[in-house]
Amino acid sequence: MKTNIPLRLAMAAAVGVILFFYMFTFQVRQNEKAVKTRFGRPVRVITEPGLYWRWPWPVEATHRFDARLQFYECRMSESLTRDKRNVIALVFVAWKVGDPLLFLQSMGNLENAKNKLEGLVSSAKNAVLGVHEFRQLVSEKPDEVKIPEIERQITEMVRAEAAKSFGVQVVQTGITRLALPESNTRFVFDRMRAERAQLAAKYRAEGRQQADEIRAKTDAEKIVLLAEAKRYAEETRGKAEGEAARIYAAAHRQDPGLYRFLRELEALRVAANTNTTLILDADSPPFRALKRDPLQNSAK
Repeated sequence: MKTNIPLRLAMAAAVGVILFFYMFTFQVRQNEKAVKTRFGRPVRVITEPGLYWRWPWPVEATHRFDARLQFYECRMSESLTRDKRNVIALVFVAWKVGDPLLFLQSMGNLENAKNKLEGLVSSAKNAVLGVHEFRQLVSEKPDEVKIPEIERQITEMVRAEAAKSFGVQVVQTGITRLALPESNTRFVFDRMRAERAQLAAKYRAEGRQQADEIRAKTDAEKIVLLAEAKRYAEETRGKAEGEAARIYAAAHRQDPGLYRFLRELEALRVAANTNTTLILDADSPPFRALKRDPLQNSAK
């Protein structure tokens, strides 16, 4: 029994030490900021991690806040642009606790911070969109869209007010989604149709112009080709006719009677077709060939 007394004393001392540290110290983690209050009044702001001393509750209390980056997506709401178009924009805000003491006094906790930030972001969004036209949000021309500039203006407006009033450091705001009421949707589609019709008319005009240019070029090439073909045909025909005359002349020299007889037959074929009736002297050429023996004519 006596041997257990030192062990019990050691255990009691260990429990006492643990209770002492639990009651008189507190720890601030790497991702936290804290405010220590005494009887409800702030006495120290702690931004560095470590182990710190305090008096037990209710004398002193510690309020810890998550110092990591927080993301909150505001509810969708309609805003009016400068050209009187309603647009529904979904905006997110990335923020973190900047001034723990001001945050404690104005917000109290993270849930209250989200609600107040939503009102602040909505007001800034409405104010910024009110000085921009609808085409700067939705347009088929990239140089007209100003969403990055709009997000930057919203961030600057929210950042200054959040730091001053709530001790919140706003890192960024952005538009994650755009939607349109039904009336605006019809307007956008009508404008897109009109723009597409203008582009189609432009492309048709350019196509007709190119077609006319190609057609004119083709016609010019056609005229040149036909002229060259006609010249070649005339040259070929002239050569052929010259060759034919040479052959005729050679045949005439070889057998003048046969040549004369063939020429008379050719003339007779041309003059006397199926429906032709001629009354002529049969002794005149070429009809005399019909009365005499062709061989006799050839011999003569």
